[in-house]
Amino acid sequence: MRKSKAKKKILQVADEMFRRVGYTSLNVNEIAHDAGVSIGTLYYHFPKGKISLLMEIRRRIADHYVKRFAERLDTERLRGTASLDEGLELLFETLIEIHREERLVLAAMESEVLSNLAAYELVAESIQVEDIMKSDAEPVTRVLETLLERHPEGGLSLIGREARVNKVIDVLMHRFVFAESTFGSEPEFIDMMIKMVRALLT
Repeated sequence: MRKSKAKKKILQVADEMFRRVGYTSLNVNEIAHDAGVSIGTLYYHFPKGKISLLMEIRRRIADHYVKRFAERLDTERLRGTASLDEGLELLFETLIEIHREERLVLAAMESEVLSNLAAYELVAESIQVEDIMKSDAEPVTRVLETLLERHPEGGLSLIGREARVNKVIDVLMHRFVFAESTFGSEPEFIDMMIKMVRALLT
């Protein structure tokens, strides 16, 4: 099997297995077997085994997220909004739609973190968590900057508040997509998010 095809097959099998059994129960030998490659080939492509596989799965999700985000929220569309609230509503509608597309794997990842904090800490030690979080937040940060430039309001600023605003949005967005009834209807959730972001920008 060619190297590129082998890597693709390993990732496909690992992704399917991760969604089915979770990170803790992932077994690199089973992944290699199901992918039809040797364990040496698996470690050639993913030197840290399970951790490398998890981060690659996560990276692929993040790349998909950024691509879909850019397709749906280009600068021209944002500048066409009539108000800041309309722009924020568009932002949250888009975030909900994109998160729903990867709902199962996002839920699996969060479940693994909550049920295996020690294992997560070991993973976190092997990667640059803050850099990854900052990279993940960039699309939302750019949208907020564009909206505030298009609809400036006295007292509202993102400067120095980027990390806090993005963390709140991320946590609540995941919670809503995992258990939507927690926050009522989608319009009710979006209305709550708009008010919350406004408060965080004050």
